[in-house]
Amino acid sequence: MQTALLPLLLPLLELWLPQVGAASGAAANARIVGGTPVDIGSVPYLINLRLNGGFICGGALVKPTHVITAAHCVKGVAASKLLVVGGATLLSEPGVQRTVAKVYVPKSYNGRTLHYDVAVLKLTSPLTGNKIGTIGLCNSSWNVGDLVKISGWGQVTERSQTVSLHVRSAEVALVSRKSCISQYRLRGTITSTMFCASVPGVKDACDGDSGGPAVYQNKLCGIVSWGIGCAQRKSPGVYTNVKTVRTFIDKALGM
Repeated sequence: MQTALLPLLLPLLELWLPQVGAASGAAANARIVGGTPVDIGSVPYLINLRLNGGFICGGALVKPTHVITAAHCVKGVAASKLLVVGGATLLSEPGVQRTVAKVYVPKSYNGRTLHYDVAVLKLTSPLTGNKIGTIGLCNSSWNVGDLVKISGWGQVTERSQTVSLHVRSAEVALVSRKSCISQYRLRGTITSTMFCASVPGVKDACDGDSGGPAVYQNKLCGIVSWGIGCAQRKSPGVYTNVKTVRTFIDKALGM
């Protein structure tokens, strides 16, 4: 994913992460490749995150006042420069907008490896309205091959220079940890806070999808984080595993 599924351009080694300026460090973008255009009402928890008015990443509304996204999207960015937009199918739609009061990034976050790539945004007021809803946090176990739903406005092809104006969604299959580590050998580190999923050569997250939700059994189980290229056969998308960073999330949600 040219960074979440869910924004990723094509930096070093085609690593996808959202580009939000020097402050974001290794930030990357991701987009949905091989997905289908959907109405935001089918993914009401999905929000688009903007920096100084411009789209940078996706995110998931887990409480009316809190959004979960990727740390690489917001690390080093002042909360006052961020805007969360819900209820919008098209990036051109105004949707329902809320400013951000506080950005929480874990001390364990590593901008080089993207270990602990998670952030919680506290909004200045509740985000509610038509086609807007929250999603619960993951409490399920899964198996290799299980399908995970991803959604976002990221690029629809690896070489695309623009994100998708229309939200798209796709289902990708969980890849075994052993296989993912093997495929990324010498190209990246699959840490304890990550899992991998894709439909090789067909479906994946990409630039612009970073920070977006990976949903299993109607719960937020992953966050679009990074990848090399998009929908490549030997480079599955890499996601932050919500269950492994749950302690940080729960603490931030209580603040």
